[in-house]
Formats: sequence, C-alpha cells, structure tokens
Amino acid sequence: MKRYMKRAYAEGTAGFTFYDETGLELYRLAGEDDKYRQNRQKLLMTDADGRPVAEIVHKQLMLHYCTIRCQSGFYVLLPNIKECFQFLIYGSTYRFAGDLAEGRFSLFDVDKSPVMTQKQCWTSYGDGFEIELYLPEQEVFSLSVAVCAALFLSTANESPAIIQ
Repeated sequence: MKRYMKRAYAEGTAGFTFYDETGLELYRLAGEDDKYRQNRQKLLMTDADGRPVAEIVHKQLMLHYCTIRCQSGFYVLLPNIKECFQFLIYGSTYRFAGDLAEGRFSLFDVDKSPVMTQKQCWTSYGDGFEIELYLPEQEVFSLSVAVCAALFLSTANESPAIIQ
C-alpha cells in the first residue's frame, strides 16, 4: 500500500501529514521544541481521530539522532556514513538500504524481505515523498522512519556538513 508524506509548516515548527492514494489524511505530526532542553525537538504522530500513535524525538548532541516510541517498541536511529548516508536502527531487526541524502531508501527485514521503500516525488499534494509499505502491521514504525529521514534531510539542507 502507498502513503504520501507532505511537509507541513506551522508557526516555525516541523510538521508532516500522511495521505493514502485517494487523498484521505491518515496521520498528522505536530512538532514542538523542548523548552527545557535546547537541541531537542519532539513530534507527536496522531491518527485521523486525534489519538496519539507514535512519538519521535530528534536530538542534537554530539551528533544528530532520532528516537521512535510506538506500539511496536522503542527504537534509536543513528546516522551512519559508509558508502552512502544511512541509519543504524537499534531496537529492530530491520536494516536500512539506500542513500538518505538522495531521499531514496528501503527498510529490509533480516530475511531480506522488504518492509518499506521511500522516494521523493511530486504529487497532487505538492513536493513530498512516496512511501510503499509491505507490512501493514509496521505502518506506524515505517512512517516514523520516513519522518526521521525527512528531518535529517532538512537539517542537512540547513547545514550541509552534517552529511559530508
């Protein structure tokens, strides 16, 4: 099944909206900067009924990294630069493949079956990302990883040294 992610800007905070193929809004993310801790941004993912389904925290200490808390567990995504820019995912058996800097990547399970693929695209909603999901039960986690990737892309656009 396909999902489309569009960046939403509201009062200077990060936000994202997810749509299905028919244009129905499925999830919304609203961000807020942590008042007590600089270099930390929290995003809350809610479903169409406004119920929270995931929490994503983007932290900037010695390096940028994200944490995801959703129904399937707690995960840490650390950037890793080898042949290309990608994530190491702690708390999951999923592996990251592709290049984050290009906005094209996939998640694979240990048996090499695909979990999710993402690519940049232009849709009727504007410039965004097309996400193909192969495991419906991992939809929230997969979409959360897509948000983390978009946060890293926007951070890299502000400071290109992050991915070099």
